[in-house]
Amino acid sequence: MLFSAFVISHSSFAAGAPLSRAIDIRMLPYERSLEKLPVDLTATIGFVESGGTAFVQDDTAGTHLHFKPTRNDLRVGDHVRIQGTTTAGLYFPGVDVAQLQILGHGAPPSAAPASYDDLATGRFHYQRVIVEGLGRTLTPLDEKRSLLRLAIGSRVLEVRVDAPLETAPALIDARLRITALAAGGINDRRQLVFPYIRVTDWNDVVITKAALPIEALPITSVVTLLQFGAADEPHHRARIRGTVLAAFPDGRVFLRDATPPPPPRETPKDAQPKPPQSRSIAIRLMSAVNLTPGHRAEITGFPIMAGFSASLADALVLASEPDASPVPAAVSLKEFQDGSHDADLVHLATPAVLNDFFRSADGFELRLTSNGTPLRAFLLQSGPPDIEIGTSVELTGICLVESSTDKGFRSQAERASLLLRSADDIQVVHSAPFWTAGRLVVASSILAGIVLLAFIWIAAQRRQIGALSSRIVQQATLDERQRIAREFHDTLEQELTGLSLRLDAATTRPLEDKARTLIETSRSLVSRIQSEARNLVADLRDTAQLHDLFSALREIQTRMPPGAPALELDLHPIPPITGPVSHHLRMIAQEAITNALKHAQATKITLHLSSTAELLTLSIADDGLGLAASAATTGQPGHFGCMGIRERCRKINASVDWHSQPKQGTIVTVRLPLEALTS
Repeated sequence: MLFSAFVISHSSFAAGAPLSRAIDIRMLPYERSLEKLPVDLTATIGFVESGGTAFVQDDTAGTHLHFKPTRNDLRVGDHVRIQGTTTAGLYFPGVDVAQLQILGHGAPPSAAPASYDDLATGRFHYQRVIVEGLGRTLTPLDEKRSLLRLAIGSRVLEVRVDAPLETAPALIDARLRITALAAGGINDRRQLVFPYIRVTDWNDVVITKAALPIEALPITSVVTLLQFGAADEPHHRARIRGTVLAAFPDGRVFLRDATPPPPPRETPKDAQPKPPQSRSIAIRLMSAVNLTPGHRAEITGFPIMAGFSASLADALVLASEPDASPVPAAVSLKEFQDGSHDADLVHLATPAVLNDFFRSADGFELRLTSNGTPLRAFLLQSGPPDIEIGTSVELTGICLVESSTDKGFRSQAERASLLLRSADDIQVVHSAPFWTAGRLVVASSILAGIVLLAFIWIAAQRRQIGALSSRIVQQATLDERQRIAREFHDTLEQELTGLSLRLDAATTRPLEDKARTLIETSRSLVSRIQSEARNLVADLRDTAQLHDLFSALREIQTRMPPGAPALELDLHPIPPITGPVSHHLRMIAQEAITNALKHAQATKITLHLSSTAELLTLSIADDGLGLAASAATTGQPGHFGCMGIRERCRKINASVDWHSQPKQGTIVTVRLPLEALTS
């Protein structure tokens, strides 16, 4: 039938004929519904949401209608003709109504019996259905609407009724048959998140079996709940009586049953005797009630399986009165975890050590270890527990089985946790040792910080000592230079001056031409030596040029003797260098130029200075006679210039080379690695 409907509808789409069946509109692909296909549908109104939305049904399916402008004259059972175009809708396509004609009024559309799975899959979505179940709770949605929760098998379905709560009949724990519109919550992906049904008024809710009055319910032992032999499913309300073990603000109550349990089953002779099962139960109240541990209370609720043991849901407190505080059951760690004390108030006989705690959704979770076994405990309070990590404690609280495992046909507890009623359920046995992991980390961090500060202080002292030593060396060097300058001035220069005066006096006497020429030549030599001595004294005293190599080299150019060959400077930018290095380079250049003047008979001298990223280069080139052999640079008797250049280069970690050919001049090249300046 679906294939035939698809073929017919496809041919209708192709021909451009209006859609005339609800199933054709409902089964449209999303993209096709956006094309505003024409609709001409005759159906019956099944539910009216408002003046702008209604739901209709024909013999094939149901769909939804949207009006602009709104209409308030429609009633359930109206037989109508709808003309309009398709719209995508939230879940499946519907109709944007252009014209609607009421053809008559009759019975509502037929309703189909539906299970919870039928509603959850959307099979009858926006159609009238009949569901049966047990009334669980009834609460107001707003002033004019009510919310009924209906138990269908093991599932609970919301029933939204467009009628006030005050007009509702007695529905709780009654068997009900409800005729309603199937609907549900839809997400943005066009998926049905959860189903619910819509009811126009209480007339569509029929009681097929009335509930027993609460006072007529028998007092039931908690160990018999959900056992085989129950009358029907879902289970009706049960009425229990016992002592309150704990009550929490979220509506959770734990009760120890006061009703004697039935006799235990026989145990085979070869089997190990099993521990007695706890007679306590976890209860979820519809709303929190002021109960305290020790109250004797009578409570009614619906039995459900929650976790590992039967529990009561949607419960009400029928009566309560104060009584003696409950005594916790002393249990071993094995008994705590085997499930025999699920929902009971227990005291762990074995102390546990607190390893950590952190905030959870409704309080704090504590992580502990007892005899090597990890434990979890929950404390429902806003502030953290006043207890240090590493403290040994004894715990009292509600045992909660968290998980179980199946072995054969048996379900056995696998892990349990403890729900503490208050911080008073934690009793300190031994305080935490002072040297906890946290304190050890803090102490180690402080010690590491002190060591680091000590290293920083030592490094700073070393830098200060180095700077002071450098200043002392510089001052000592300056003092020594000034002492040598004084000695030169007071001894050698004065003697040269005296010798010069004697030679001047000798030239005034009558002399032979040969003797006069010799004296004049000697006079010129003394003058040149005297000039060199003065220059040397000036260099020793002028420390301002120690760091300025460019100025020192230009000073050499200005001090060239009369008649000397031209000195050309080819100077390029270099990185900053220290005073001692600058002095040695200046003296090397001075010595190389002096050698060219004395021995090479050069007519041109060029001084070059440049650097790369790794190397500083100083070269002095002349066009003189050149050197006869490389051995001439290693030192000869009475000649120490080249030897001095080598010594100065060693002091500054530089290298020196002489390149010379007879009659082709000489090039002295000094290469200084820049890394030597920072070493």
